[in-house]
Amino acid sequence: MYFNKLSTIERVYNIGLEHDSIEYLFNYINKFIQESESDLIKLYDLKILTKLSVSQIMSSRVVTVNENDSVDFLNSVIRKHKHLGYPVVNSNKELVGIVTFNDLENKGILGKNKIKDIMTKAKDLIIIKCDESALAAQKLMIKHKVGRLIVLDDENNILGIVSKTDILKTNEIYSKKTTKIKDCKHITNLYFYDTDGKKLERLKDNIIILMSARGYIISEKEDYVEVKSRDWDAFAKLVKSNTGELSHISIDTKLLDIMSIKVIKEMMKAIEKEKFEEIVITDHVTMVNEKSAIQRVITDFALFEDSKRTFGTITVRIDL
Repeated sequence: MYFNKLSTIERVYNIGLEHDSIEYLFNYINKFIQESESDLIKLYDLKILTKLSVSQIMSSRVVTVNENDSVDFLNSVIRKHKHLGYPVVNSNKELVGIVTFNDLENKGILGKNKIKDIMTKAKDLIIIKCDESALAAQKLMIKHKVGRLIVLDDENNILGIVSKTDILKTNEIYSKKTTKIKDCKHITNLYFYDTDGKKLERLKDNIIILMSARGYIISEKEDYVEVKSRDWDAFAKLVKSNTGELSHISIDTKLLDIMSIKVIKEMMKAIEKEKFEEIVITDHVTMVNEKSAIQRVITDFALFEDSKRTFGTITVRIDL
């Protein structure tokens, strides 16, 4: 009910690294993956507060006091009900102000003053209508530096009080349901550029030998060499160019951190050993959480052997 689709949030980062290690690069990418997951939680907090109305999170059991009640009576009310703020009404039950524990502590002299002498008067009150969003309530509290708002209906009758605690509890309840990644798809493509064609052929042979030795299933096709796990799940492809040389390697996993797979680390070391003039890496991580929100971390990097530098972009995209 509260999780209708929201517009896409997208951030693009231009990255320049004085480092040409592929393992270093993927560790760097993982930091963005973690940050995007944290961003998703924050965005969900905002989305929840946008979709929930104040009437859905407020405290509706409102204890009011009369403006002519004494300060010592207010003290007894606070002791009994344990609330920190109370709407003040006149003899006609109309809202005329609010009085808080701080008012009592700072202004009240027991037995001598009436509540109307220490309360914040209605003209200075920050109020909110019951159909406003919880996010609007949060913004009002931050703007005016108050801890609670009186909630009114369209006829200005008191319906309840919404506090910072109500908003924090709402975030806590709903955020716990939106943080787990249910599904992940991670596709990495590595493209190689070098004037020495022997490097490409040597790399292809070395990777086939490596993967075979680790128990992976190698299947030679016309346009590519396919690598599958022992369970026959697709793992990687060594794609050939029109001339039959290695064009690029495509790796397909369901892990956020592909470098956690030992054989991929070994594969990356084999690639770095050849010292290609340029390697272009495109990496696309798609994460779906329990509420079907989709996070994407899309990278496009070029590693240069001569300068030992890496340049590219990281795009963090969240579809709620």
